[in-house]
Amino acid sequence: MLGHNGFRMLLCVSCLRAISSSGTEITGSLMNLQHLKTFLLVAELGSLSKASDRMRIAQPALSRQMKLLQAEIGVPLFERHRNGMKLTPAGDELLRRVSGQMRQLDQTYADVRSLTGAPRGEVAMGIVPTVSHVLAGRLAYRVAADFPGIALRIVEGYAGHQMEWLQRGEIDLAIMYGPATDFHMKSTELLVEELALVGPPGSELNAATPVPVTGIATLPLVLPSRPHGLRAVVENAAIKAKAKLNVRFEADSFRVLKYLVEKGLGFTVLPLSAIAQEAQQGRLAHAPLIRPKVMRQIILGVPESTTSHATRTVIDLTLKEIARLVATGQWHAHIHFKPNPDWARQSQR
Repeated sequence: MLGHNGFRMLLCVSCLRAISSSGTEITGSLMNLQHLKTFLLVAELGSLSKASDRMRIAQPALSRQMKLLQAEIGVPLFERHRNGMKLTPAGDELLRRVSGQMRQLDQTYADVRSLTGAPRGEVAMGIVPTVSHVLAGRLAYRVAADFPGIALRIVEGYAGHQMEWLQRGEIDLAIMYGPATDFHMKSTELLVEELALVGPPGSELNAATPVPVTGIATLPLVLPSRPHGLRAVVENAAIKAKAKLNVRFEADSFRVLKYLVEKGLGFTVLPLSAIAQEAQQGRLAHAPLIRPKVMRQIILGVPESTTSHATRTVIDLTLKEIARLVATGQWHAHIHFKPNPDWARQSQR
């Protein structure tokens, strides 16, 4: 249940439950953990009957738990309607305050259990869509193969949304546009990747013929809306070149960007890793951008709070997988962290 300003793509490596969370403390005597867990599930599903089915507990028992919780707080938490149950403003506030605390508690339990064995627990990972395209599936496969006790949830979103999710505890780590100095969090610089001008087939773009940034001023562009990180990179390059952009369409899905360009509605700017398949099939053309070269920096960020054993394991696997993709030529980028030489030699599973 992510912030309403973002969007979500769930990729389950094992059974997951998406619950919104925050780091805000809650005071008072609401310490019946089972009642709070039930509250979170009913809030997520919007229905006592669905929660009953999920928990395999009789519905009257769950209804009693909610009545006891509401009596303890002293205000209604839900309103009944035709399609189930809807949170009241008080219920929304309780959800915002306790869900992060409950998630942290679950992670603590999982960490303690894994002290004498393999890491366990849920890890929520935010990734910008163009990086998710090249990394997410491969990473999820490796987590499932190497650490089956880790439940990985991959959440696509842009940098502004990811920072909000990190601060509220909804995700454990994020891969987003840099530079790291733009954000108040612990971070690692991952890589720098060149961006290219992308056009429809027949547009005469050629990988061997660079295009100056001033040259895109005459082209109809299809770009993400502000404050998308990719839009900021392109606009900063245009400012340096003293060029004015002609943005014809805006789309916050890079898959939509590619579709609009392929259909001849304009040109866009994307990393080659995001268009490799379409370029190989002749569905998109591309050319390098120069004066200036247009580069994007990718960073990995984590909250200031302590990270779980499972999260640290996923971070290590992420670095290994990025190093392997770059070393094998599947991702044309310059690594900014120090890879272990053994990472690139690990066999593909």
